[in-house]
Amino acid sequence: MKRQHFPIIALTLAVPLLGLLWVGGEPRAAAPEAGPLLPWLTLLIVSEFGLILGAVGALLGVQHGRQQGWSGRDALITLGCALAAVAFLLQLIRWWPL
Repeated sequence: MKRQHFPIIALTLAVPLLGLLWVGGEPRAAAPEAGPLLPWLTLLIVSEFGLILGAVGALLGVQHGRQQGWSGRDALITLGCALAAVAFLLQLIRWWPL
C-alpha cells in the first residue's frame, strides 16, 4: 500500500465506523436508562480507532497535497478525513465516563 492511498482507505473505513457509533450508541428502546446498545468499552475503542485513523489520513493527505499539488479529489478526501476525526473526537468525549 502506498502512503498516498491511505487517506481514501481511512475515509472508507471511517464511514461505517461512524455508522456503528451512531446506531450502537442509541439507548435501548425498552429501557432507555439501561444505556447504549453496544458496551461502553466498545464505543470508546471504536471512537479512538476512528480518531487515530482520521487524523493520520488527514495528515498524510495534507502532506501529499503539499508535495504533489492539490486536486479537488485530494482536497475533498483530506477534508473528509479531518471532519471524520473531529466527529470521532466528539464521540470519544461523549462516551468517556467522567
